[in-house]
Amino acid sequence: MLSGFPASAGTDPDMQIRAYLVAIEGIPLEAVWQAAKLFISGKVRDHNRAFAPSSASFAEQCRNQQAAIEAESRPRMEAEPETPQPKVPAYKMQLLRDAANGSRSAKRELAKMFPDNPIIARAARHEEALR
Repeated sequence: MLSGFPASAGTDPDMQIRAYLVAIEGIPLEAVWQAAKLFISGKVRDHNRAFAPSSASFAEQCRNQQAAIEAESRPRMEAEPETPQPKVPAYKMQLLRDAANGSRSAKRELAKMFPDNPIIARAARHEEALR
Protein backbone atom coordinates (compact mmCIF):
# COMPACT_ATOMS: atom_id res chain seq x y z
CA MET A 1 0.00 0.00 0.00
CA LEU A 2 2.82 2.40 0.80
CA SER A 3 4.14 2.33 -2.77
CA GLY A 4 0.83 3.74 -3.98
CA PHE A 5 1.52 7.13 -2.32
CA PRO A 6 4.53 8.90 -3.85
CA ALA A 7 4.84 11.61 -1.17
CA SER A 8 5.47 8.89 1.42
CA ALA A 9 8.62 7.67 -0.36
CA GLY A 10 10.90 9.13 2.33
CA THR A 11 9.14 7.22 5.11
CA ASP A 12 10.85 4.15 6.56
CA PRO A 13 8.57 1.39 5.25
CA ASP A 14 9.50 -1.09 7.99
CA MET A 15 8.55 1.36 10.74
CA GLN A 16 5.35 2.35 8.94
CA ILE A 17 4.34 -1.30 8.46
CA ARG A 18 5.00 -2.02 12.14
CA ALA A 19 2.82 0.93 13.11
CA TYR A 20 0.05 -0.35 10.83
CA LEU A 21 0.30 -3.86 12.30
CA VAL A 22 0.02 -2.53 15.84
CA ALA A 23 -2.94 -0.34 14.88
CA ILE A 24 -4.91 -3.12 13.15
CA GLU A 25 -4.25 -5.86 15.69
CA GLY A 26 -7.32 -8.07 16.04
CA ILE A 27 -9.07 -6.76 12.94
CA PRO A 28 -10.02 -9.45 10.39
CA LEU A 29 -7.93 -9.59 7.21
CA GLU A 30 -10.98 -9.03 4.97
CA ALA A 31 -11.61 -5.67 6.66
CA VAL A 32 -7.92 -4.72 6.34
CA TRP A 33 -7.95 -5.63 2.65
CA GLN A 34 -11.12 -3.62 2.00
CA ALA A 35 -9.71 -0.57 3.83
CA ALA A 36 -6.42 -0.77 1.89
CA LYS A 37 -8.36 -0.93 -1.41
CA LEU A 38 -10.36 2.17 -0.43
CA PHE A 39 -7.22 4.16 0.40
CA ILE A 40 -5.36 3.06 -2.73
CA SER A 41 -8.32 3.80 -4.99
CA GLY A 42 -8.78 7.25 -3.41
CA LYS A 43 -12.26 6.54 -2.07
CA VAL A 44 -11.65 7.59 1.55
CA ARG A 45 -13.18 10.97 2.23
CA ASP A 46 -10.98 13.69 3.76
CA HIS A 47 -7.75 11.84 3.01
CA ASN A 48 -4.84 13.63 1.33
CA ARG A 49 -4.25 11.26 -1.57
CA ALA A 50 -0.60 12.31 -1.92
CA PHE A 51 0.33 10.68 1.41
CA ALA A 52 -0.14 7.23 2.87
CA PRO A 53 -2.71 7.21 5.67
CA SER A 54 -1.55 7.42 9.25
CA SER A 55 -1.74 4.19 11.18
CA ALA A 56 -4.65 5.63 13.20
CA SER A 57 -6.58 6.62 10.06
CA PHE A 58 -5.93 3.24 8.51
CA ALA A 59 -7.07 1.40 11.64
CA GLU A 60 -10.21 3.54 11.80
CA GLN A 61 -11.07 2.69 8.20
CA CYS A 62 -10.39 -0.99 8.94
CA ARG A 63 -12.83 -0.87 11.86
CA ASN A 64 -15.42 0.80 9.63
CA GLN A 65 -15.01 -1.97 7.10
CA GLN A 66 -15.21 -4.60 9.82
CA ALA A 67 -18.51 -3.10 11.03
CA ALA A 68 -19.86 -3.07 7.47
CA ILE A 69 -18.88 -6.70 6.91
CA GLU A 70 -20.50 -7.73 10.21
CA ALA A 71 -23.66 -5.81 9.37
CA GLU A 72 -23.93 -7.52 5.99
CA SER A 73 -23.48 -10.96 7.52
CA ARG A 74 -26.20 -10.54 10.16
CA PRO A 75 -29.41 -12.40 9.41
CA ARG A 76 -32.17 -10.12 8.24
CA MET A 77 -35.27 -9.86 10.35
CA GLU A 78 -38.45 -10.59 8.52
CA ALA A 79 -41.35 -8.27 9.07
CA GLU A 80 -44.29 -9.83 10.84
CA PRO A 81 -47.12 -10.37 8.41
CA GLU A 82 -50.06 -8.15 9.19
CA THR A 83 -53.02 -10.01 10.52
CA PRO A 84 -56.08 -9.07 8.54
CA GLN A 85 -58.49 -7.00 10.57
CA PRO A 86 -62.20 -7.25 10.03
CA LYS A 87 -63.53 -4.31 8.08
CA VAL A 88 -65.96 -1.97 9.78
CA PRO A 89 -69.23 -1.82 7.89
CA ALA A 90 -69.87 1.47 6.14
CA TYR A 91 -73.07 2.19 8.09
CA LYS A 92 -71.15 1.99 11.40
CA MET A 93 -68.52 4.39 10.07
CA GLN A 94 -71.31 6.76 9.02
CA LEU A 95 -72.84 6.53 12.50
CA LEU A 96 -69.48 7.37 14.05
CA ARG A 97 -69.08 10.37 11.75
CA ASP A 98 -72.59 11.57 12.49
CA ALA A 99 -72.10 11.13 16.24
CA ALA A 100 -68.82 13.04 16.07
CA ASN A 101 -70.69 15.84 14.28
CA GLY A 102 -73.28 16.02 17.07
CA SER A 103 -76.10 13.78 15.82
CA ARG A 104 -78.14 12.65 18.84
CA SER A 105 -79.81 9.82 16.98
CA ALA A 106 -76.41 8.48 15.87
CA LYS A 107 -75.17 8.60 19.47
CA ARG A 108 -78.26 6.70 20.69
CA GLU A 109 -77.81 4.10 17.94
CA LEU A 110 -74.13 3.63 18.86
CA ALA A 111 -75.06 3.28 22.54
CA LYS A 112 -77.48 0.48 21.58
CA MET A 113 -74.82 -1.21 19.44
CA PHE A 114 -72.06 -0.94 22.06
CA PRO A 115 -73.71 -0.98 25.51
CA ASP A 116 -70.45 -2.02 27.21
CA ASN A 117 -68.51 0.99 25.94
CA PRO A 118 -68.53 3.50 28.83
CA ILE A 119 -67.72 6.49 26.62
CA ILE A 120 -70.55 5.89 24.19
CA ALA A 121 -73.01 4.97 26.96
CA ARG A 122 -72.13 8.08 28.98
CA ALA A 123 -72.53 10.31 25.92
CA ALA A 124 -75.92 8.76 25.19
CA ARG A 125 -77.07 9.22 28.81
CA HIS A 126 -75.88 12.82 28.67
CA GLU A 127 -77.84 13.39 25.47
CA GLU A 128 -80.95 11.83 27.06
CA ALA A 129 -80.61 14.09 30.09
CA LEU A 130 -80.47 17.16 27.86
CA ARG A 131 -83.77 16.29 26.19
